[in-house]
Parts: sequence; C-alpha cells; structure tokens
Amino acid sequence: MFHLMNKWSTLFWNIFSVISIDLSYNKWQIVFSTSLIITSIYNFYITPNVVCALDGKCDGSLSTVIKGLFIRVVSSTCVISRLVIFLKGNSILIQYKKNIEKFHLFTPMTQFETEVLKKVSSRIVLLCLLLTVPVNSFRLWKMLYRSDFTIFIFIFMYIQNMSMYCIETHFTILCFILYQKFVGINKDLMALKIDTVVRNKYPFMLRAREKYGKNLNTVDYNRDVLQTLAAGHSIANFVEQLKVKHRLAREAVNNLNDLFGVQLGLSMCSLCLFSMFDLYYHIRGIMNPTKSNILIYGWILQYSVRFGSVTILAHLTSKQALKSKILITDIHNRYLDKNTKEEIQLFLNQMCSCVIEFTACDFFTLNTHLITSAIAAATTYLVILLQFN
Repeated sequence: MFHLMNKWSTLFWNIFSVISIDLSYNKWQIVFSTSLIITSIYNFYITPNVVCALDGKCDGSLSTVIKGLFIRVVSSTCVISRLVIFLKGNSILIQYKKNIEKFHLFTPMTQFETEVLKKVSSRIVLLCLLLTVPVNSFRLWKMLYRSDFTIFIFIFMYIQNMSMYCIETHFTILCFILYQKFVGINKDLMALKIDTVVRNKYPFMLRAREKYGKNLNTVDYNRDVLQTLAAGHSIANFVEQLKVKHRLAREAVNNLNDLFGVQLGLSMCSLCLFSMFDLYYHIRGIMNPTKSNILIYGWILQYSVRFGSVTILAHLTSKQALKSKILITDIHNRYLDKNTKEEIQLFLNQMCSCVIEFTACDFFTLNTHLITSAIAAATTYLVILLQFN
C-alpha cells in the first residue's frame, strides 16, 4: 500500500493484492480471477449433487435446500464481485490513489502516521489469515477420508470465501487511510478554533495563544498549525487548503463507495445468512455437537469479525467527517475577518451539500446501527426457523 513496505512485506502485499484487488491487471490477477469465476459457476451447478453425496439421499426437502445454500451463496457473491472488479476496479482504484496523492501534496504523511498504517494494515491482514486458514484447514482435514469429488468443491468454496474476505480487508485498509486523513483535518480545524477563540477573547495579547494552548492539554489539535497562525499566516488561505483537502477526502469516499458498494452489500447479507444458519444447525443438532463445536464457533467468529470490522471502521470514518462539519460550524459562529468568513461559508456549504457515509449501493448505510439491526433480524428469522423445524 503506497510504498510503505520493505522487500518481504512488498512481496506479501503483492500476493494479497492478487487475491483481493490489484491496481494493475497483471497476468496473475487475470488468471486468479478467471479461475475463481469458473470454479464458482461449477460449484453453483454441482451443489445438489454435493448435498446428495454428503447426506446419502436426495429427498428434496427444505433441509436439503438449506444445506446447499452456503455453497451457492458463496459462489454467487464471488462471481458478482469479480465481475465488478473486472469492469471498474482498476479505474476507480487509480482515482482513489490520485485523490490521496493530491492530499499528500498539501499534507504529506508523517512518520508516525506511516507506522500506524503499517501496523494496522498488517494486523488486519494477519487477522484475515488466522480466521480463515485454520478453521477451513481443519474442516478439509476431517474430509480426507472421502475419496469423491466433494473435497474439491469445498476447497474451491473456501478459496472463494477467502477472496471475499480479502476484498473486505482491502476495503478496511483503504477506509483506515481516509480515517487518518479526516483525523488530520479535524486536528487542524481544532487548532484554527483555538486560534479563533483566542483572537476573540484576547485581541491585544500577543502571547495569549501560548497561554491558552497550555490549558488545553487534553484537546487533540495540531500545535504546528497553531504556531503558524500565531506567526501571522493568512487564516483565509489556511481554510482554503483545508477545504480542498476535505473535498479530496470526500471524493475518495465516493471512490470506495463506487467500487466496494456491490461487494459489501453482498458480503453483509451473506454473513448474516451464514451466521443464522450455522446457529440453526448447531441448535437443532443437525451436525454432531461433539465434533462440530470448534468449526461452528470458528465460523461464527469469522463472520462476526468480518461484519464488525467493515461496519465499525466505516462508521468511525464517517463520524470523523461529520466532526469536521461541527468544528467548522463552531468557527463560523465566531468573529472573523471578511475573507475568512467567505472561505468558511464556502467550506460549510460544500460539506452540507453532500452526505459523507459508506453505503452498500445506497440500500443501507455501513454504521454501528447496522450491527444491531442485523442481530435483531437474524434472531427473528432464527426463531421462525426453529418453530418450523
């Protein structure tokens, strides 16, 4: 990601990019995506035979249909996601990268921000591997006694599922980059707010900013900006730079919505569905509880972490963007010179004219309220399933 890794990390990230989304359509990306699409179509077609082979019978009951639902949902989401990536993945990611690079022309990434991004992104990818590889490998190990075609179907399915998880992981990393940008903008706005309050409260005290700043140790703001403003830097020009940076960050949010909207919508719905039916199987005892507890808990943990990481990080980023609006409104209500007032009014109009949030194709918003709604809906349908046996 943006030349942050060393030699071995770069190799690791190149492999991760092939599994998720690559900025350049190299041959490995094309081969991997084509293979995923072919195996997904094959899995979708062969699902009834797989269920019959596992159960040893084909009675056509609802239980048989439900057991094949997981394979077909994974196949469908994988095919649609890969087709979306083929159609617009490269161009939109390039637009996102250009917006971030333009942002860095105004405020380059500090060493601290770079280190935080490296640690967070590496841990997110490591978590992805720890939640998918062990539990799926254990499931395949338990199926080694079978000599039919079903083990290959499950291998294909787990690779498809992991590719979807990698796409979600890619989104969370790109979203965290935007989170850092909005946090930086808010720190600058907080410094501007402090400077404005000092100008209004102590207009004839040259060293009041320093005195006022010492009483705000608990407030997170950019002290370098405060010193620059104290040295006589134009506030209007500073607000104009913040306005441009905020616009670039908003455009990057729109880029992520355009690219990941379909994938995230499918992922969120399928994760809720998988969790509900895994709980249903476990409660009804369709699987042997003494042998399936580890798998069931491992899968539910994976689905919960995937759902939570996407929604929570998207919510935090949107919250930081909303905080910018609150800060600029507070600054606008104070006494300022005419030029600064005009720039702040333009900045405020710019933010009020658009909604900064992450959505799944505008069907639902990715925030913490989605978690409670999903739990309520899944619980309701789980009770219905249990009632109908």
